[in-house]
Amino acid sequence: MRALQCTSTQIVLIVAPPFLVLTTYFAFRHAAVWLGPERGYLVGFLFYWIFWCFLLPFLTVGVDGLRGMFQSPQPTFGTPNWLGVLLLLGPPLAMYITGFPGEVEKASLKIVLYSALFALANGTLEEILWRGAYISTFPKSWLWAYLYPAIWFGLWHLSPQVIYPSKMSGGPLAFALMSISLGLVWGWVAKTTGSIRWTVIAHILLNFAGLTGRWFVP
Repeated sequence: MRALQCTSTQIVLIVAPPFLVLTTYFAFRHAAVWLGPERGYLVGFLFYWIFWCFLLPFLTVGVDGLRGMFQSPQPTFGTPNWLGVLLLLGPPLAMYITGFPGEVEKASLKIVLYSALFALANGTLEEILWRGAYISTFPKSWLWAYLYPAIWFGLWHLSPQVIYPSKMSGGPLAFALMSISLGLVWGWVAKTTGSIRWTVIAHILLNFAGLTGRWFVP
């Protein structure tokens, strides 16, 4: 049997996720102890965004690779197109129809603003790492470009919950499993279109619907 041959970039992206989960877990945990939950939560995400979501893709795929992630989707929404539209719009619409109306009525302008800024940063940077970098590096592999990053995308969500555990039924593990399903949804669109344009937008919309800004406000 022919041995699996990987480039150095591919090896880095295969090995990186366990270290990402471990380092972000300790970053959130210790930042919350030192700075309090609100500032600790922000510091944890800044570490995650800068070191893992930006620097790792930048150092592995380079500037051209980052640009290529946002190329024009072909086909527009995947194959078939109607499935791509459904997968992109389904999760954010469900949030905006159910929990969002009641939560936004109670939210201050500051929380809404923080939520918008968080959604823009997190939605964009996470798609660059978990969809864009892997699809660019493993263009012919559904295992490494699609399934593998989707699983670790979900598992990474256990790290921030060391500060604010999910209140959904099943707790942090259920939230991680839900995140894996989102990784599979967005990953399918990105893989079949060769672009993260639409998944970035869908991710931003979903993040904003969660009004995550409330976790940064004492």
